[in-house]
Amino acid sequence: MIEPIPPRRLRELRRMHYASFADYDPNEFVLHHAWSFFTEQPQARWYDGRCFVAGIYALPSAGPSTWAFGYFETEPDCEPNEFAAEWNALRAQYPGAWIGPMLGSTFLPYRVVTEDSGAPFVPGEWRTRPEYAALLAAQNPAKTIAYRSAERTDFQGVIDVSQPFLDRWTEQGFALKPLNPGDSEHVPALRGMIDAVFGANFGYQPLTESQFDRWRSSLASTHGGTPLLHWVQLGERRVGFSYLFALADGTVIFKTIGLLPEFQAKGLGNAVAGALHQMAQRRQTTRCIYALVQTDNRVNRMPDPDIRIIRSYAAYYFTPHQP
Repeated sequence: MIEPIPPRRLRELRRMHYASFADYDPNEFVLHHAWSFFTEQPQARWYDGRCFVAGIYALPSAGPSTWAFGYFETEPDCEPNEFAAEWNALRAQYPGAWIGPMLGSTFLPYRVVTEDSGAPFVPGEWRTRPEYAALLAAQNPAKTIAYRSAERTDFQGVIDVSQPFLDRWTEQGFALKPLNPGDSEHVPALRGMIDAVFGANFGYQPLTESQFDRWRSSLASTHGGTPLLHWVQLGERRVGFSYLFALADGTVIFKTIGLLPEFQAKGLGNAVAGALHQMAQRRQTTRCIYALVQTDNRVNRMPDPDIRIIRSYAAYYFTPHQP
């Protein structure tokens, strides 16, 4: 049985690796919040080994005998050969496909940092050691999914590029309408919208009603800022949503823009991006951060000479273990 609080060794390793960083929270509030999701996953297991620790759980949404792994930390003296031997021994105990890292839900983004500019981590960004990317990549994953975070301080360029799309879709009734995550009418509608937008994604895990309520209630408390959520509407129809997060220093973090499948790849996303950057401009936002965007996401097709990459990340898919 998984304990209700994160294991002591995990907390000690994280303190050892990250306590010197200004963003380190000695109370590990976000860790405790995420751990509660992990404990509820099917067949959750905690591995406490010589070289590393990790959480493992069944991920049936990604296929039978598929496992997710996360909460991955190593000892500082972990040698690559020793790690490989221990990793393979653990995989032999759970011989299906593996995907990760994940914290216990696809609603809790967690990726291994591969390259780091040294820019401060933002609220909601899970810190990892770049050394972990090298260790995991050396285990020959069948697929590596790349992500990046970037920042922009001048929004006029992206607004200009988006304007034709915004004009066209505004003529068809496009508008952003406030979405209140505390509104009893909005909550089930948002949950249904998220499932409809992302349900077909590989490894997506829908939340139970209680899990969704816990995630929704945590939007502000875990990040120390103000969530900005909007419905994407065409007339009276809700066809998507956006989730941004405003920090006290004038930063706005772009978390998610999600559209129903039938409205994707039609330029509506460009219109939403333009409208959101106009909103950021009106708020006198000093910079926008685009957090953990998959590198092959369509949003990356927009011109980006005026953005700066601040971090790159990876997630991994391993085929079933072969003895």
